[in-house]
Amino acid sequence: MTITRNLLIPCSGPGTRSIGYTKLHKTLIRVGNCAVIDHIINSYTDINKIFVMLGYQADYVREYLSHAGYNNIEYIEIENWSEGQIPSFKQLPVHVFEHPIYYNACDNWSQEVPVVNDNTFFTCTPNNSEHYDTDGNLIYAGISFMQDAYEYYDCLQRSKHNRNDLLIMKELNNLKHQPLDTWYDVGNRESYQETKSHYNDSITVLDKKNQEVYFVNQRVVKLWDDKPYIETNNTAFPHPSPVKCTTHGLSYPHVDGVVNVHSDQYASLFDSLSNLWNYCLVNNVPVYNKELWQDKTWERFDMMCSIDEKYAGVITINGQDIDCTKQFENIDWKKLNWGIFGPCHGDLTLDNIIMSQDTINYIDHRPGKVTDIFYDICKFYLSLFLNCENLDNLDLEDDNIYLNIDYRSESRIGYFRNSEIYKKYSDKIELGVAVLCLCMAPLNVNKELNHKLWLFGMLSLQKALEKS
Repeated sequence: MTITRNLLIPCSGPGTRSIGYTKLHKTLIRVGNCAVIDHIINSYTDINKIFVMLGYQADYVREYLSHAGYNNIEYIEIENWSEGQIPSFKQLPVHVFEHPIYYNACDNWSQEVPVVNDNTFFTCTPNNSEHYDTDGNLIYAGISFMQDAYEYYDCLQRSKHNRNDLLIMKELNNLKHQPLDTWYDVGNRESYQETKSHYNDSITVLDKKNQEVYFVNQRVVKLWDDKPYIETNNTAFPHPSPVKCTTHGLSYPHVDGVVNVHSDQYASLFDSLSNLWNYCLVNNVPVYNKELWQDKTWERFDMMCSIDEKYAGVITINGQDIDCTKQFENIDWKKLNWGIFGPCHGDLTLDNIIMSQDTINYIDHRPGKVTDIFYDICKFYLSLFLNCENLDNLDLEDDNIYLNIDYRSESRIGYFRNSEIYKKYSDKIELGVAVLCLCMAPLNVNKELNHKLWLFGMLSLQKALEKS
């Protein structure tokens, strides 16, 4: 006879020890290509239903799991989740314990949790054992199995503890313990760094603040901390058909192809874009967008200054003393704010273009408020210099910033500069590229990268202003 076993994952608490290296709920930390909660779910082979406790950032957890395509999940809202671990558990309805159930904390996992038939808590051997609950010499892995689930529920309701579910497990009869062959944890910074080192990450995107991207179950899933709006019906820049779009997320099928194309593929791509841009230029319908250029750039300037006030003052870059505030004040905003109307992607970079033999997919479109084709032109041109393939080549020694690019990138830049669009509008394009580089600077998790982008952008702005 098949025994019904379920899984309980408590995602209601905020995870105070993980503050500082998490963007969203800690179970949504990306490790490798997917979220922690995916690793947890994939570590079980005999589960009928998954109960997920929701509280802190409930919408994000629920939306992520729906985008990832799981269909055997029951969500349980915990109203008073801030009162502590055990008080939160006590709010679980009794039907959760109708069948034997595994419990797995939301921030750790094993590659494969063994199938057991007795009340069992699993043990581990982390390097930093002081962070974990123990039973004598045994270190609790935050994973357990309750064969006597109803009995556990009764113990839970009688408990006076505020945390440490192992103390409740110890009230069960016939309790056993079993070591795990593998165990990973992201519940504190040291363990998180060690866990990351065990997983390959094939996602080559900028690690931006307050958003995350995952590859899971043959889907791309993106989460934001504000409501995203992605144009997926842009006929000029076709996007893979979305699986789902929610308040904080978007998912679409993973598509095969090549990003950051070179040689003939790049020439074909650029020629097709040039045809579109030239058509818009011939029609010559002007568009004015101060919010897109001037207002957003000053907003990003303020963001950098809030990180460190030095970015508002005079900084030395490659032997030049550059007054950042004065440089911003010297920008010819009229030149940037006035553009040409046309169909736009909004974030047209080589990293967001996937080319296969017979199709081109454009991902991560920005809202329809981007209607100036020069925004796309400048974005695309900037990505020839700075993209996920060559960001590591942006080197900083003392106050000297250099971008080392290979001959293939040089070839792409040369092809762009030989175009009639660049020859006619080079001053506007170079100015726009410098501004967009500065706008990128405060958005990334990597503070060193932010600093490099700011220096590179300010140097580029200095050169653009000297030419104009």
